[in-house]
Amino acid sequence: MSAEYTGERFLPKDCKGEMEIEHYQRYRFAAAFVKGKKVLDAACGEGYGSHILSEKAEEVTGLDISAETVENANKKYGKDNLSFRAGSVESLPFEDDSFDVVISYETIEHVTGEVQESFLKEIRRVLKRDGFLIMSTPNKAVYTDLVKGENAFHVKEFYVDEFDEFLGSCFKYRTVYCQYPEVGYFLAPAGEENQVSRGVYNKEGKQPKDSRYVITICSDTEKDFAQDTEELTAFDDSMYYELNRIAHEKERQILSLKAEAEAYAAQLEENIRAQQEYIKKLEHNLDVLKEKRNPLRKLLKRR
Repeated sequence: MSAEYTGERFLPKDCKGEMEIEHYQRYRFAAAFVKGKKVLDAACGEGYGSHILSEKAEEVTGLDISAETVENANKKYGKDNLSFRAGSVESLPFEDDSFDVVISYETIEHVTGEVQESFLKEIRRVLKRDGFLIMSTPNKAVYTDLVKGENAFHVKEFYVDEFDEFLGSCFKYRTVYCQYPEVGYFLAPAGEENQVSRGVYNKEGKQPKDSRYVITICSDTEKDFAQDTEELTAFDDSMYYELNRIAHEKERQILSLKAEAEAYAAQLEENIRAQQEYIKKLEHNLDVLKEKRNPLRKLLKRR
């Protein structure tokens, strides 16, 4: 698979703003749980996330279906505790009980329901008995339904409850975290490097159903997966300004089309008036011809 951006894979050099924040945020979140552990990053893509995990984990293996992607990742990120290999999530190329942690972000929605079930069973197989899975997926209610759009690369998406039911088929315990996008304003003194953390105001409380992405930590043994996620909060105003730019551009297009429509309507009215005047002229000429025709008829009758 080419290393050029196609919209399917996250590539750090090409993807900035909101997309960059959400991807790095997920891996920074997972990094807090992998210290000293043997980790599998299933469907690792370019390898940036596996690299983040390797800063805390004892050993990280990144798995991707593309041999070219794996080769590039090994060249870019490979080191003593980080390696990449090619393989399919449908049949993980590892022995039973090989990993303490399996991580799979934004992968499950890219395959069919049948492959999803096989993948989950394979994860359970390669995990140690007390190991755990961290998996994320878009919330279909927000990602797709709310915006009335579709991702051409997604095969089978989940609603929040469906995702929990799916994971519950193989794992007894599940701890759910959610990612929410926010756009707003903050007020701070000028001339300082401002950072917003505590006190971020939200008019209404957020529920899992409102999230754009769901991240679930699964295990068969009860564990405490609590994490203070405040430090993971990140803001990027490029999305806000880009949306405003698009909105203003659409507004200009609408106003331009409206002006064109009004000019066209005015021209139509002018054409109608001209046609009406022309019809009146024709009717007048017809009346004149009729008046001239009557004396001729009388003259012909006399003859």
